[in-house]
Amino acid sequence: MFRANPRSEIVVLDEDGSILGVIYADDLLQAIEEEAGQTLYEFTGVDEQESVLDGAFEKVRRRYKWLIINLGTAFLAAATVGLFEDTIAALTLLAIYMPVVAGMGGNAGTQSMAVTVRGIELEQISLRTGRRAIGNEVLAGGANGVITGVIVAVIATLFNQSPLLGLVIGIAMVLNLVIAGFFGALVPLILDRLGYDPATSVTIFITTATDVLGFFIFLGLAQVVLL
Repeated sequence: MFRANPRSEIVVLDEDGSILGVIYADDLLQAIEEEAGQTLYEFTGVDEQESVLDGAFEKVRRRYKWLIINLGTAFLAAATVGLFEDTIAALTLLAIYMPVVAGMGGNAGTQSMAVTVRGIELEQISLRTGRRAIGNEVLAGGANGVITGVIVAVIATLFNQSPLLGLVIGIAMVLNLVIAGFFGALVPLILDRLGYDPATSVTIFITTATDVLGFFIFLGLAQVVLL
C-alpha cells in the first residue's frame, strides 16, 4: 500500500489521542530499506559505510580481513575431510552427499542465528538468560533434521540401492542440524557478551562448526558402518 501511494501520510498519535506528528510513507519506506540494507551488510561482513560506487581498492580494503578468516576456516574443514581420505577413496558416493549435509547445516545455522540476533537487538535474551532459547533451537534443529534426514535417506536408498548409506546420511543430517541450532544460537550470544556486534560475520563461525563437525560425523559414521 505504501509503495503504491508513496505520498500518503501516517499520523502519529499520543496515548490520549492527540497528534504528535505526521510521517510521510516515502520517508518510512526509505528508513525500512536502509535498515534492511544495513542488516544484509552485517550478515555478510561488509562495512555498512561501503557504497556500491566505491572503487575496487576501497572494496578490497574493507573486505579482505573477513575473507582471510573465512579462508582459514575453509582449510579447517578441508583438513577434517582429509582425515577420511581413505574412506572417500573407497566410497566415492560419499563425495556426492557431503555438500548436502554441510549445506543444510549451514542454512539451519543461519536461521537460528537470525532469530537469536533479532532477540539480542530487542533485548529479549542474553548469554545469561539464553539457555531456553538455545534449547529450543537445538530441539527445532533435531526435528527439522529428522524431516530432511528421512527425505535424503529415502533418496539415497532409492538411487544408490544402499539402505545403510541412507541410514548414515539421515543420522548425519539430524546431528548436523542439532549442531546448527546450538551454534546458531550460542555464537551470537557469546559475541554479544564479548562486546562485538553479534551480526557481523557470525555466519563464518557457524558454517565452520556445521562444516567441520558435519563432515566429521558423516564421514566417521560412513567409515564405521559402511566399511
